[in-house]
Amino acid sequence: MKKILILLILNMNLLLLYANEPIYIDAKLAIQMIEKRDITFVVAEKMKEIIRGSKMVDTSTLFSSSILGDMPCSPLYSCPLAVEKKLSKLGIKRDDFLVLYDKSYGVYASTLYSILESLGHQKMTILNGGAEAISKIDPNQKLYNKYIDEIINLSKEEKSKLEDIQKKLDILKPHLLVQKKSLETSKILEKNSYKIGKGNIDFLLSNNDLKKVIREAQMGDKNITIVDTCPMVDIVGNKYGNYELGVKPFSWKKVIDIEDNRIKSKEELNELFNSFEKDKEYTLYCMEDSSKALFMMTVMRYIGYNNVKAFTGNWSVWTRGKDEK
Repeated sequence: MKKILILLILNMNLLLLYANEPIYIDAKLAIQMIEKRDITFVVAEKMKEIIRGSKMVDTSTLFSSSILGDMPCSPLYSCPLAVEKKLSKLGIKRDDFLVLYDKSYGVYASTLYSILESLGHQKMTILNGGAEAISKIDPNQKLYNKYIDEIINLSKEEKSKLEDIQKKLDILKPHLLVQKKSLETSKILEKNSYKIGKGNIDFLLSNNDLKKVIREAQMGDKNITIVDTCPMVDIVGNKYGNYELGVKPFSWKKVIDIEDNRIKSKEELNELFNSFEKDKEYTLYCMEDSSKALFMMTVMRYIGYNNVKAFTGNWSVWTRGKDEK
């Protein structure tokens, strides 16, 4: 009876997730979704250890801007046909519920989330803490780590126990929820044709969009706040930067918990953004790497800022058409 009750609670949690689709979920909920039908875990950058059954989309290969600043599908971060081709090869369907993660605090998972949302994929969430968070609560991983510690601490007199412990490790390996990529036993992928849905680019800004917002801020529109998510101190260690009127430096690094490789709790984030009024309009950019702006936008939306937009270009896009000195 107790097991049935637990299963009912787990299923209720999943049903609530599908209904509400929160931007971020924790490992306790995500662990219930691994290898479930119509749920696909997607790692958004190259990693050696991935959650079992994951498919890999290297987000860095989806950025369409060239070194000259050409951005053929602006304000989209990536051109639709490139995304369709990539996801079709992986056998991902548009109706799949996607759980996105990375090893970089959620920066690349958030970028992929924004890309897919702009192209009409609706059912997805981001695993806060990534594969590392899953490992920490996987009971098989805890037992595996215990056996590894036993091997490390074996004395010379106890070396005869090594073979027995190694057998236990070999039994556990296929059951670990996070495995080295070479251990992945993926099913043969069908050649699905992933077709994008009705997109949403309201939260993405092109070069011209950003210039327009800056002009409006300079003309005194106090409802607009422009945020540089990659201040100079993040890039070259220099706290001084030349900012346009109305631009506020606010580093993306402030929202992450470095030790746990995740974003901070909702309570910490709300405290961090307490000077940001929720009824105002926020424009975010990062000239070094636009994924940081998309990441910060996702975090702000997560805690209730609904009027947030991000510039999808970088320095090469911003300076295109200008004379370089």
